[in-house]
Amino acid sequence: MQFYDETIGSGSPVVFFPGAGWVGRAGLNIGEALKSNYQFFMVDLPGYGRSEGIAPPVSEQTIADWVASYLDSRNLSRVHVVGHSLGGYVALVFAYHYPSRVSSLTLLDMGHERLPRLQSQPGAFGYVVPVISALEHMVGIQRLAQWLGRLDDPQDHVDTLEQRMKACRQKGWYTFENDDYLREALCDEPVLATEGLALLLALYRAHTPRLLARVSIPTLLVYSTKPSRPSRVQRKTEQSVRWVMRRNPHIKTIGVHGGHYVHWVDASVAGSVANHIHSAS
Repeated sequence: MQFYDETIGSGSPVVFFPGAGWVGRAGLNIGEALKSNYQFFMVDLPGYGRSEGIAPPVSEQTIADWVASYLDSRNLSRVHVVGHSLGGYVALVFAYHYPSRVSSLTLLDMGHERLPRLQSQPGAFGYVVPVISALEHMVGIQRLAQWLGRLDDPQDHVDTLEQRMKACRQKGWYTFENDDYLREALCDEPVLATEGLALLLALYRAHTPRLLARVSIPTLLVYSTKPSRPSRVQRKTEQSVRWVMRRNPHIKTIGVHGGHYVHWVDASVAGSVANHIHSAS
């Protein structure tokens, strides 16, 4: 099994998993907040970029075992784990199945809400993934992957780095004045392989709130309050947060008045993550 990561800092280990479509460096701003006291490992997800994927079918157990194998390959016995979006799902599954190896868990806009089953939200999860999920059930992951080919063929990406950065800002994904973190995250665009597609479908079918309710590890949940969405969507999000908090006394929450990329729209999030990790060390 081959894994790809980049590290900064020194000290106790912290492992970061990015969202779908991003390399590990998407967590660099959090690493900068921790590097004085911690070694920060920025890991490419399995089946994305330069980390070898998990052979389909992908299950919670195989995801957790993949993370355990990664830690073993770096001689890491116990770590703090941070994950955003799809990477948050990977972190959550590992914390649930290997609690003795996790000192703390930080979830960035992941875990409190199950992904919609129907086409009820914009973006890939709302419109594309439900269709892909249905096709995978009918024809199987291998044949589906043959049909789709590489979903992110690098030849299809003709925009310049500056154009992609501008697009991220226009979508509200990144609001910092300094472009450095976004630039680092966009320097390498991961290609979604068959195994990455299988990982994405595993998240789509997962019931993450139930998992989160059962994790007995100090957990910080940083979630988007979805200020640009209708009030009913915002209320549903708050209800979801309260649901997991009532069932799990180990969870602390921070609501961010911004979009899904909570660590890129509020500069204080990196410090909050660092404080959570310090308190659990």
